[in-house]
Amino acid sequence: MNHLNAQQLRYLQELLDVQETSTRIRARLHILEQADDCDVADVSDARTVMELHELNEIEAARQRMAEEQYGICVDCGCPIDYARLEANVTAKRCLECQNVYEEGDVA
Repeated sequence: MNHLNAQQLRYLQELLDVQETSTRIRARLHILEQADDCDVADVSDARTVMELHELNEIEAARQRMAEEQYGICVDCGCPIDYARLEANVTAKRCLECQNVYEEGDVA
């Protein structure tokens, strides 16, 4: 059973929509930058990689929602705090597991 109520899930879905729209707009602006200024190609390539990663994370979060696994840590299976999900709507780990992951202790 999901620890998030229907209202919280709807709100988090809206945050995902906003984040996706924002990312897609940034990607389009960067394409225009590339067309206007060839010198920003390297920066734009890095930005494009980051934007694609962000879009993939959004899609993965939506998939977890569809599978009723959203808000559940992929490492320990514990609920992810709602405040964490509000701050990082694509979070797939609880704070403890994310800290361990960032320290490089988890592959």
